[in-house]
Amino acid sequence: MTLYETRAEPLPEDRLRAIAGADYLTFTSSSTVRYFMSAAGGLPGGARVVSIGPVTSATLREHGLEVHVEAERHDIEGLVEALVADEGEGRA
Repeated sequence: MTLYETRAEPLPEDRLRAIAGADYLTFTSSSTVRYFMSAAGGLPGGARVVSIGPVTSATLREHGLEVHVEAERHDIEGLVEALVADEGEGRA
């Protein structure tokens, strides 16, 4: 019996346009990396990549992406803290 199934959804044009103007892209799991890369085909130039932790960072690197920020605490709050700290340093 399957408890849940993760599925990739195609990205509509309006989301692809929004992604093209993003300053940051956050990834919370390896599956989000794989599905995003499949749907979007790559990252917009200049966007900083934020990872929730080392496993997700490894998957990002496997896809040839640079990880700019990795959360110290591997949960959503840690991810947000890492992103806010990076923005506070004026890196975006």
